[in-house]
Amino acid sequence: MLSRSYNEINPGAIIELYRNGIFPMGDHNDDNKIFWCNPILRAIIPISKLHISRKLKKLCRKKQFEFSINHDFPATISNCANREETWINKSIISTYNILHDLGYAHSIEIWDDKKLKGGLYGVAIGKVFFAESMFSTSSNGSKLALVALMGVLAFNKFLLLDVQFMTNHLRTMGAKEISRALFLNLIKKSTSEKVQFDKPSSAIIDEKLINKAEMKSLIGIGKLKHQI
Repeated sequence: MLSRSYNEINPGAIIELYRNGIFPMGDHNDDNKIFWCNPILRAIIPISKLHISRKLKKLCRKKQFEFSINHDFPATISNCANREETWINKSIISTYNILHDLGYAHSIEIWDDKKLKGGLYGVAIGKVFFAESMFSTSSNGSKLALVALMGVLAFNKFLLLDVQFMTNHLRTMGAKEISRALFLNLIKKSTSEKVQFDKPSSAIIDEKLINKAEMKSLIGIGKLKHQI
């Protein structure tokens, strides 16, 4: 944590902070104070190296889950904030809705028989996607959102997926911790060239998308460490 701000976040300034590995969080949804995070260890999931359990694959083969991109960003971030305790306060929601209007913040929504099952939102800068939060309205909703996200990132040739802090849930999905120095080096190399955040021709979580999400990455963590 670096400092606390009692003002609204400036959308332009926040993009520059992201480029330097810094992101905002709130203390509580009833408190609009913001603090800035710059973790010593950063959690990432290498592109196309998502770990998808056999159980989840079996579920995806059994049912055809659909996903959408930016179908309803305000509803997605509101769903992410809809829990008993959350760091997503009104300042965060307001700022990220503006970032969405500016083309930086994106959402993914998961659908089962036209019913919302889960989703996530984050910020895309260059070839880096900074994931912010996920939600589920039923079991596996957030996992399916992460599968869809990784498929989209692989399809659009992104180079890095930042998931900020390591959790047991993310570890089971293939997250790795790297140093701040390595993370900043990767950001520097990956934010200069802008790419699209578009969905593939199919909006179904099928075998093709799963293969995109978990195929062996061309560059592993070990090789990345030697690029500093």
